[in-house]
Order: sequence, then C-alpha cells, then structure tokens
Amino acid sequence: MQHRGFIAIVFVIGCATGSVASQLVVPKARAGTTPTRWEYYCGRVEAGGLTTALKTAGAEGWELVNVVPARQGTAFATIEVADFTFCAKRALP
Repeated sequence: MQHRGFIAIVFVIGCATGSVASQLVVPKARAGTTPTRWEYYCGRVEAGGLTTALKTAGAEGWELVNVVPARQGTAFATIEVADFTFCAKRALP
C-alpha cells in the first residue's frame, strides 16, 4: 500500500514539474516571421584609443559585444597589454 502512495506522489510531482518546465522553454520561431540578422565587426586598437574607437563605432550604429586584451608574448612570459580587441554587431537592414 505504501508503494502505491509513493508512486502517486512521484507522479503528481512529475506532472507539476513538467508544467512548470514547459513555461521555461524558448519557443520555436514562428512561421512567417524573420529573425533578426546581424553583421559583425571586430577591431584591434591601442589602449589609449579604445574610448574613441568605441564612440565612433557607436555613432555608426554598432553595439558593443565584447572587449578583450590582446596579449602579446609566449605562454611563459606575457608582455604588458597595450592593445585591445573589440567586437560589435548591428542589425542588417
């Protein structure tokens, strides 16, 4: 008798979890709609010119995605970071 009660409880918890999980799933693209298409731009700039380069890119409609230091050197000895690589995106017309 206890075994059947345990199975019933597990069943109810499973049903509740399934209904909650279905709300967390990203919906598929609907037919007849077009997803946003992007173009990307990556550039390398000296540390002193990073702000200017980002302002220029922003004025042209680019949205910053990432900025990383462009390290120079070997795996054992890294030279001071003097350059940065940045990537940006903007929607295609």
